Amino acid sequence: MPTPAPDRAACARERLAARRRRASNLRRRAVAGTLAGFALAWGVIAFDGSMGAEATTTASTGTTAAATPTATHESTSTADDSSSTTDDSTTSSDDPVTTAQS
Repeated sequence: MPTPAPDRAACARERLAARRRRASNLRRRAVAGTLAGFALAWGVIAFDGSMGAEATTTASTGTTAAATPTATHESTSTADDSSSTTDDSTTSSDDPVTTAQS
């Protein structure tokens, strides 16, 4: 069986090496794309919750510090919302004072 010419053998080796590089790059890109999609899906689920779960909200009973005061424009509140000052003409002394921190 005759051996191919050295230049034909070198050309064939180069073509086979190029084919292996292309296949390797294709596999690498496929794996990278799959991992990126998987990471994106997990990120969406972690941020927004699973698609089958319904968002439920619970209603809070009672008053909170974020509730709007019943007093008029004379009402002022401190920066930490722990107390409020109202004009005596807008509230009666029989009303209980409630404060809540969140």
